[in-house]
Amino acid sequence: MRKILSTTLLTFFVISYLSPTVWSAIDTANSWRIIDRFKAQQEEILFNSTPVDITDANVLLEQEYKKNGLESLKDRLKTVQAAYQAKKDNITEIRVTLEVALTNLLDSIHSTEESIARANSSILEKRQKIQQLRSDGLILKAKIREHRTIILSYLANIYSEGNTILDETGNIDLIKWMILTDEDTDFSLSDITYKTLVAQMWQKFVNEYRDLVRSYYLSQIQTKNEEVQLQGLKSDLEYQNTMLLSKKAEREKLIEITKWQEDAYIEYIAGQQQAQAQVEELWKKANENYEKSLESLLTKYNCGDAKKTDDMILECSRIRQFFANEKELSRSQFADNTPNIFDWPVESRRVTAYFRDPDYYKAIHSQHDAIDIAAPQWTDIAAPADGYVTYVLEPKQWGYSYLALKHKDGFVTVYGHLSEVSVTKDEFVKKWQIFAKSGWAVWTPGAWPMTSGPHLHFELWKNQQSVDPLRYFSLDGISYADLPAVYQDKFISDIVAKSWTGADLSQYKKKFNILWKTEIERQKYLLSTYAAPDFQNWQMWIDTALDAKIDPSFMMCVGLAETTLGNRLKTAYNIGNIGNTDSGSTYEFVSPQDGLSWMTATFNNKFLGKYTKISQLSRWGNPNGTIYASSNSNWHTNTVRCLSSLKWEFVSDDYEFRL
Repeated sequence: MRKILSTTLLTFFVISYLSPTVWSAIDTANSWRIIDRFKAQQEEILFNSTPVDITDANVLLEQEYKKNGLESLKDRLKTVQAAYQAKKDNITEIRVTLEVALTNLLDSIHSTEESIARANSSILEKRQKIQQLRSDGLILKAKIREHRTIILSYLANIYSEGNTILDETGNIDLIKWMILTDEDTDFSLSDITYKTLVAQMWQKFVNEYRDLVRSYYLSQIQTKNEEVQLQGLKSDLEYQNTMLLSKKAEREKLIEITKWQEDAYIEYIAGQQQAQAQVEELWKKANENYEKSLESLLTKYNCGDAKKTDDMILECSRIRQFFANEKELSRSQFADNTPNIFDWPVESRRVTAYFRDPDYYKAIHSQHDAIDIAAPQWTDIAAPADGYVTYVLEPKQWGYSYLALKHKDGFVTVYGHLSEVSVTKDEFVKKWQIFAKSGWAVWTPGAWPMTSGPHLHFELWKNQQSVDPLRYFSLDGISYADLPAVYQDKFISDIVAKSWTGADLSQYKKKFNILWKTEIERQKYLLSTYAAPDFQNWQMWIDTALDAKIDPSFMMCVGLAETTLGNRLKTAYNIGNIGNTDSGSTYEFVSPQDGLSWMTATFNNKFLGKYTKISQLSRWGNPNGTIYASSNSNWHTNTVRCLSSLKWEFVSDDYEFRL
């Protein structure tokens, strides 16, 4: 059942959650509770208000998708049939150019075959290299196990002896040995020399072990890079093979054209018509099955009765409209080959509050799971994609107003601060269709006297999870100078995608950018450029992270986010701020290695060890659970930004940091 907020709650929600200019007048100790309660109630409205049981709905929707697939096939057959009819009408013109076309195609086939041969050779070489790397990796792994077994045996032997002649640092105490031993001095000194040599050999053995672990990590990275290149070669080969088959088939068709007569065309088109008839028969049967299932479902919900109350008539109408909307939605399309599947709902590109804005959280103590887009009062709001209205809270004086649209693939958009709504619940809205007007200016419907100015509050949900809308919008219309660093990579990608032939990117200076070719080179550059001297040892970071099965790049980025890689330490060598709480308790370590080890131990403890994604480690994506960082946004944003630079690709909010 839907839960509608009271006028008092909505009014307070408007003051506290959506009007930044009055933060100073808000009781922040209680406002976050009201806001979070509103969010929970809104989520209930958005995702638990279908007119029928979701299981019943899914059964019927699957039949709808099958029917749509047959309908699509039927349309494609019509298109093919029309194309061949056009070829029949132009057979004379085709024959004139046949000889030239055959020659060109044969040359192209030979060229493609040579290219395929080269690609096969490259793939063979790449596979041999990967096989060698994997073989070397297995050897290294075996040596690592062997060394580890020896180390454990050595340690067990030392502790089992209970050696009384070692001082506090673990070195041999010469005086104590000479007093306790019954042997002559020369023998004692020889034995001490022997033990000293053993200790030195032990240290060398440990160093060899660490070198093996490091070499294995580097081997794994190199193997991964080679596999990525191999996949690229395979994709290119697959494309070339497809092109070769296509060219050969086209040549065969051209040869057949010389034999084609009018009756051959008629026979072919007759075959197409027969196939068309078969598909239409299947579609008709699927349509009948769908209608029977729909009627059965309507009967289950008492919608088949001749006599119905007004409430029953209204509810049954909702059920029918729900399936009609889902049918229409299944036919809609998102843009291909781009993450920017949504258009902006208003013309403005000025974002005044970003998704999970840290300043907002600092003032309100609740996440801003939306973006605010500055827009003049009464600005037209257009649908960013096809969808249908699932909820409308009408504009009224002194109250928050919003509307929700459901789109395909689990997306839902929410529009807040509406001054006018021109659609009704369950109405289908086409992409670019205007359905409401923005609001939030003083003394207008839905606005509080003290407002932050007219704007659109825009939320995006994916599979019932709140997501950042700017991940799905093109950013090329936003002012780059005002754009937070976390969006810079995507902004530049959107510029390049839009320009097709390339774009001048010299004007866009990234605030944090590492240009080295490999991830290892970028790691070393990050440490040498930004880390304090005590934390510039690349091998120390790699060994510590690998021992804990954590991505070394992630470790470095956490160190950057926490203490700027040791330049702003609160306590000695505490690069991860372990044990340094907001209440004032502190903890320090004896060495840089000790600080790094405790940081990895914290990620693997009983509280955080269950987490695998960056979003779970801070209040950014974990509002109630145990966290590593208390920051609601800055820590998460800085870590993602750093990782994106080290990985040389945009790292998503749910990046998995464990190896």
